[in-house]
Amino acid sequence: MQLTERNVKIDYLAFTMPFCSLKSLETYPHGLNEWRKYGIYPTFHNHVSHKDAFFTDVIKGGKWCPSDDELNEQVQSYTTDSKGELEQKINDLNREIYLARMHRLKLWLSAVFGLHLGPERDRGGYNYDRSAPLYSVDGGYEHLGMVFWGGNNDTIYIQISGEGCTHVFNGTSPHEIYNWLNHLDVTMLKRIDLAVDDFDGVFTVSAAMRDHKCEAFYGGKGPKPGLGISHKYHGDGSLQQEMITVGSRESRVYWRIYNKALEQKVDDVWHRSEAELKGFPLEILLNIEGIFTGLCEYAQQINPARPKTLQRSGIVRLAINSFESDVRWLRKQASKTIARIFHQLGNDYEAVFSSIVRKEHMDDLTLKFRTPDIYQNIVAQKFYNRECAF
Repeated sequence: MQLTERNVKIDYLAFTMPFCSLKSLETYPHGLNEWRKYGIYPTFHNHVSHKDAFFTDVIKGGKWCPSDDELNEQVQSYTTDSKGELEQKINDLNREIYLARMHRLKLWLSAVFGLHLGPERDRGGYNYDRSAPLYSVDGGYEHLGMVFWGGNNDTIYIQISGEGCTHVFNGTSPHEIYNWLNHLDVTMLKRIDLAVDDFDGVFTVSAAMRDHKCEAFYGGKGPKPGLGISHKYHGDGSLQQEMITVGSRESRVYWRIYNKALEQKVDDVWHRSEAELKGFPLEILLNIEGIFTGLCEYAQQINPARPKTLQRSGIVRLAINSFESDVRWLRKQASKTIARIFHQLGNDYEAVFSSIVRKEHMDDLTLKFRTPDIYQNIVAQKFYNRECAF
């Protein structure tokens, strides 16, 4: 039997960046970057003097966002007879800078990550004052991450969930994300999760427990990581959850190996080995396969392939598993009710469908399952070829 190719994927991404670095968006050196979409970054001189001469000089010089030294010179060169007037104008300028940064942040998240910044919240987290959820720019209500700002040395904290990473890297590459973050003065990643799926029943939970006894998870530095077992059972004795953890949540490397099929409630062989990495250099994005393999002997034996398109067999199984997990909830919650409606309306499929699905939802083409677009045709093909796909 030919084993399925096992690729490393990013399943979580979190980083902080200076809020002020957003003034450098138009100077991004890789690829085409249209500066006009970001707007003019506010300056003290332009705000308080309202003179066009300096503004024109800045444009001709190509300096859309002056450096801190240039900004200090502008402040020092400006004089006023009224201290209160100057303070008010400084406050107004800070407000304009804040609005300009938020405008740029929204455009950047959309253009680079394909993410839409949701409504701003008055509460934050992680010692930040404000926050906002992230959604897909394609529409939908699935939370794909969070953004925090306001505090912590004027930085932004961005978290992208596992489903968010599936969405993001369906349209870009880790190398491109590296280029952007490097340009915006990000040097370290707060957290990045690297995951490998196994559909062959080789890297199972029991196999990982065996490998832990052989010290295959020891990276060669510090104390040897401990083992945590998290199994749950139904009342009839069947497994509900099968998972082990290696290390601790405070560790720089924290492993989770679990039965993904049980978690997603799908009838398939599907295990996932996931390494949660904290405080790693940004350069990890340039070679996630190499970094994963170098973590320990356990990661080495998984032997991830070089980056390339997944084999069709792997795509089919991942697509069907993801879709089945989403549909299972509907079948469990509403199957009997829909059947009653079907019988009541004389077994008329069209009448049933129109009675339970609202027209505005039918017309909203942005309503989708979280299954990536690349899988939709594969899922539809299986569904149409069987009386009952699941």
